[in-house]
Amino acid sequence: MNYESLTNLIVKINTEQQSFNMQNIRNRRFMYNPTTGTLILGRQYAGSNIYFSHAEEYAKCNIPEPYDDFIRGWVGTGNAYKDGVIHFTPAQDYRYLTLFERAFDTLLMFRQNGANESTLIRGFGDVWEQPLSAVLSPVPENGPVEPESDDDCLEL
Repeated sequence: MNYESLTNLIVKINTEQQSFNMQNIRNRRFMYNPTTGTLILGRQYAGSNIYFSHAEEYAKCNIPEPYDDFIRGWVGTGNAYKDGVIHFTPAQDYRYLTLFERAFDTLLMFRQNGANESTLIRGFGDVWEQPLSAVLSPVPENGPVEPESDDDCLEL
């Protein structure tokens, strides 16, 4: 598996062939398709600046996969979230098993890419906020990530 550096701009990653370190993400939207392994990481946000919606970031990447096949949310580290937070939006309710399983697969993908047992999970199941260790067993460590490119959507 190839290790990819991230930029501050929108990035599309094939997580079946490429890896990254989520611990180096400050604050980004994410869209993940567990069936194909496609991950879109939205533009890195600074402060309260919101540049694009999930739909706009999806459109910029020209992806042929249906929009509704993607699990969406926010991911990042910093401030009170030194080990990171994965925030599902909308929340993933365990009563909707197909979506819940896709969200679970999303957690597995983030664990393979730097989430650790103390990473907080929001909007998963019937608990608003819980550590990843409450859902998954221990996490492997990944290497460093580097920033920056000028492309609208860099395909890694």
